[in-house]
Amino acid sequence: MINVRVKFLLFSIENANKINRHFLWIGRKISFLVPSLKYELDSAEIDADYDHYFTASFFSACVYALLFFSLFFGLMLIKFQAFTGAVLLYSFIAGFLGFLVFFALHLYYPKLIAQKIALETEIGLIFVLRNIIIMVSSGISLYGALSNVAKSNQGKISEELSEVVKDINAGISEIRALEKLAVKTKSELLKKFSWQLINSLNSGAPVGGALRTVLETATASQKRTIKNYAAELNLWILFYLLLAAALPTLGIIVLVIFSSIGGNSVGISHLLTLVGISIVTQIILIGFVKSRVPRVYL
Repeated sequence: MINVRVKFLLFSIENANKINRHFLWIGRKISFLVPSLKYELDSAEIDADYDHYFTASFFSACVYALLFFSLFFGLMLIKFQAFTGAVLLYSFIAGFLGFLVFFALHLYYPKLIAQKIALETEIGLIFVLRNIIIMVSSGISLYGALSNVAKSNQGKISEELSEVVKDINAGISEIRALEKLAVKTKSELLKKFSWQLINSLNSGAPVGGALRTVLETATASQKRTIKNYAAELNLWILFYLLLAAALPTLGIIVLVIFSSIGGNSVGISHLLTLVGISIVTQIILIGFVKSRVPRVYL
């Protein structure tokens, strides 16, 4: 486990683990909100205790709530030039909303980190699968194949498998070490890889056959992802043409017709506003389509 800095959390992980035990009851009381957070912390490689992280998130959100309250309170006093119950009420609502937003962000952020790690893990997993199949088929043991991949510096997947190798070297069985990996990781492909190996080791079946099944499944899944994105992209192209060409043109025509009926002229400001809205909408749509591009590694 490593000390990952959680964005927007006002406590470092090291300081969160040092929170006085007399305050930990707060984390225990609200831990029911996200019961899966314990596993999210492990998957995100955040070296923080469950209760400590909840308590640190609570106090961090309280500080943000106080900042929002103070800022909104000051702005309301400047605007109304008087202290009223409405000013206090609105300031309290702003602070409470700030608390909810940042508390939810603190609790959700480990999941984002875990998903990022899963994506980094899957970058080289298909290539690693092929290498392991070749090594196992040539007579190298499963432990030897995993050890070679762990030493090959192939990114996050090598780090994940190095943990498995360390556990095996520490005396843990291969099955138990792979089970720990399967429970910890957020990568669905790595989970399949681990459980297929576990099933093969339990049943005594050839490991190479199980790995080939995982490789075929992963390859087919990524090809299917590409096809689905290609079909989806046709719809977004249609939307883009509609927003970039059809709607601005129709908008100008409608403005001209309404101006002739109502007697008001269409000024340059109207046209510039329409063009500006169209450009902003196109930028948003392009960014959205770009974010939908699947990450495939065949």
